[in-house]
Amino acid sequence: MLLVAVPGDLGNQLEAKLDKPSVVHYICYKKTENFFTLWLNLELLVPYAIDCWIDNMRQWWSGATRETTTSEELHTTGGKLRQMIEEMAEKAGGPVVLIAHSMGNMYTLYFLNQQKQAWKDKYIKAFISLGAPWAGVAKTLRVVTSGDNNRIPLISPLKIRSQQRTAVSTTWLLPYDHSWPKDQVFIKTPTTNYTVKDYEKLYSDIGFRDGWLMRKDTEPLVSDLTAPGVAVHCLYGNGIPTPEAFQYSDMFPDVEPDVVYGDGDGTVNLRSAVQCKRWTGQQKQPVALKELPGNEHVNMLTNITTVDYIKTVLFSP
Repeated sequence: MLLVAVPGDLGNQLEAKLDKPSVVHYICYKKTENFFTLWLNLELLVPYAIDCWIDNMRQWWSGATRETTTSEELHTTGGKLRQMIEEMAEKAGGPVVLIAHSMGNMYTLYFLNQQKQAWKDKYIKAFISLGAPWAGVAKTLRVVTSGDNNRIPLISPLKIRSQQRTAVSTTWLLPYDHSWPKDQVFIKTPTTNYTVKDYEKLYSDIGFRDGWLMRKDTEPLVSDLTAPGVAVHCLYGNGIPTPEAFQYSDMFPDVEPDVVYGDGDGTVNLRSAVQCKRWTGQQKQPVALKELPGNEHVNMLTNITTVDYIKTVLFSP
């Protein structure tokens, strides 16, 4: 039995080789002879060097030049993933187990929704979902509004915000109204409350109108949470204070907010993580939920309970 892992944001690694016409600071490299680790390299996040990192990590997106949509890009990536799964299944002599973490679950769900049922029956034994943000996560609203340094003290949230706003995937993970109350306030300022129905106004008020176009690009991809059509094992952490709402002063949006916490794994809100339960009865394949009390979003990857559960799925008949 073989498995295919689809990592989330913090689980990814990105290498770069530079050849740039200009730089934002004299200490930044225009050209490098070899590839080097760009994400996640903490050595690049120190003062001054972070300006180079932000410029290298920025994604260029324009609503006026959207010749290739997000869905088309995912379709291209999905073709490569499909080919890899088929090759691995042929070598192993049987179907594979897909394991995804964090945002990787959204990509995996989109991929499975594009495949014919006969193909899934032949090549996919199960889909193990770890810490999935099925209904989005509240903390992404802080990311696009005032930035989030992921608790790395060297980084100023406002400094890194310019890079974080360029990531289209961030807007994909804003909370969805299919699971969150339409009157729940996520961002509160002295003059305005923002709910799941106020994203267009929020993006306008923070001076980031392209963000609304990015949201419209990504929202339809898996917003209906169509059942994947394969056996699902949904593992999620809880019991850890998780950002649920943000209160800003009159310096909004250029100030760090006071955070209101709820339940979850420290990143993914519990409300979002358990939405996979809706697939019970929507597909003939089984759907199992496994609660991981006290498991943090990233640390759950090395938790012995998680590892043992994966082994059980891998080696089951």
